[in-house]
Amino acid sequence: MELENRFLPECVVVDVADDKFGYPKTLVLKSHVAHLLEGGHKRIVLNLSNVDMLDSFGLAVLISLLKLCKEHGGNLTLYGLNSQISRLIEMTHMDRILEIWETEGQAITQLKALKS
Repeated sequence: MELENRFLPECVVVDVADDKFGYPKTLVLKSHVAHLLEGGHKRIVLNLSNVDMLDSFGLAVLISLLKLCKEHGGNLTLYGLNSQISRLIEMTHMDRILEIWETEGQAITQLKALKS
């Protein structure tokens, strides 16, 4: 899984440059986010705009990343989901616990509001 960090004042945006978000690739992301959290970065924004497919393991990893972020006093925000992934998240009711935005700007604006 190809990941690129963009360090912004409000957060770290992690660009996921892989079209399939499933096992075993998502374990790389989990380790990557854990490393960021250990480095003191508490606000993680995942850019999933290049992801075409999310499997059940990928969904489970998103939930475990949210839990990991909360344990470190931070949060996880997602943006750029395609319609298929959005439907899967809605069908599993994970949209009730995951913070999901259409654009990076919306995600960062929401984080700025939390800081205030």
